[in-house]
Amino acid sequence: MSLGDALETLYSQTDFAARKARDPVRVAHRYTRAGDQEVAGLISALFAYGRVDLFGPVVDDLLDRLGPSPRDAVDAWEDDGRFEDLVYRWNRGPDVALLLSAMRRVLEDHGSLGAVGGKGSAQRIERLVMALDEAAGEGTRGFRSWMNRPSKGSACKRWAMYVRWMVRPDIEGVDLGLWDASPAELVIPVDVHVMRIAGFIGLTTRKTAGWKTAEDITRSLRRFDPVDPVRFDFAIAHLGISGLCKGHKRPECSACPLEPYCSAN
Repeated sequence: MSLGDALETLYSQTDFAARKARDPVRVAHRYTRAGDQEVAGLISALFAYGRVDLFGPVVDDLLDRLGPSPRDAVDAWEDDGRFEDLVYRWNRGPDVALLLSAMRRVLEDHGSLGAVGGKGSAQRIERLVMALDEAAGEGTRGFRSWMNRPSKGSACKRWAMYVRWMVRPDIEGVDLGLWDASPAELVIPVDVHVMRIAGFIGLTTRKTAGWKTAEDITRSLRRFDPVDPVRFDFAIAHLGISGLCKGHKRPECSACPLEPYCSAN
């Protein structure tokens, strides 16, 4: 069995429905309107750092406070102090208020976040971050922590994940396919799990997670699926998120399709 076959086996064995319930994309699936999914998805993606059992309740609370339609809430947004007490690690309520205000201005100008445009993950992220940054003005420290860009070398994991949700078609019940763009142009979101496992199976030799590493891993995956290279992202990431991959060899690893190609000690 080749590495490509092993990745296909991992993909086919992944319980997408069960894993989606433990993934930040679940938040966007609370809604049926594209505008609500786009707004809720961005909020969820930006808060998706740390453990899902910690940031998940914060995002749920935030969206509950926005009301039944996140898009309608953003369109009518005026800071009324409702998020003043919200805290998650280094992000605070004023950061959220500023994000919503910036989104309102971008949506007024473009109609949707996807309409900001761009070709491929890098350009889409750059343009959307720059549009939000400009709309926010001076900004807060916490708001700035969200405004990562590929041109600055960041892996932009949360932004790349968000763009994946918006672009990839709804094949496995995970992504949303709201934006008119080709999945072939996407770049994989690189978190600690993808970085570690990609290194173990030779998808990259780079040791630090940056945009070039994300491009490198995507280039490797494109050999196995040039039309939709990031199709394997969810399966690889959740191999780590689920705890099935501990980062070192153990007897249970024999059940993993990637084990023959894994260099973990």
